Order: sequence, then structure tokens, then C-alpha cells
Amino acid sequence: MKKLKVEKAGCWGVIDGVFQQLPVGHEFVAVDVPAAFAGRVSIVAEVGAQELEVATPGDNPAEQPEQPEQPEQPEQPEQPATTKSKKGK
Repeated sequence: MKKLKVEKAGCWGVIDGVFQQLPVGHEFVAVDVPAAFAGRVSIVAEVGAQELEVATPGDNPAEQPEQPEQPEQPEQPEQPATTKSKKGK
């Protein structure tokens, strides 16, 4: 894996889910220099394979972030079930 930097305009790719022209100075990681980018990008660094850890619920409760407590709702006084309405004659 190589970390590449766009040196000249004319490279296209996806940034944040949007296909667009990559701005000069943009850095990204690729397995190798794409043929279409030859002469337009430079290799900044060699990047080793990265292992990503994904937290799954229930792995270790001590490592789970604490959830903020919800404030208790005050109880509403119960209203009488029957209400009388006044009707004029």
C-alpha cells in the first residue's frame, strides 16, 4: 500500500461518496499508482496493512462508553375519567 499525493490536476476519484476531481494536495492510500494517475501523483510513504478493530456490543461492558442517564419524567396527576360538559338550553 502506498500513500499518494495529487501533484497535478486531472485525477478523478471519490471523496466522501462523491465522484469528483481530486484537488491538488489531496492525499490518499492505494495499492499501487493507478495508470491514469502516472505523472500526476507522487508517493508520500509506504503504508503497511492496517488492522481495524470493530467493537461489538457485549464484548466487554467495562470498555463500553457510558450512556448518559435520561432525566426522570415527573408523574402527571391522573385526570378523572368522566368529565361533565355544560350544555345550554
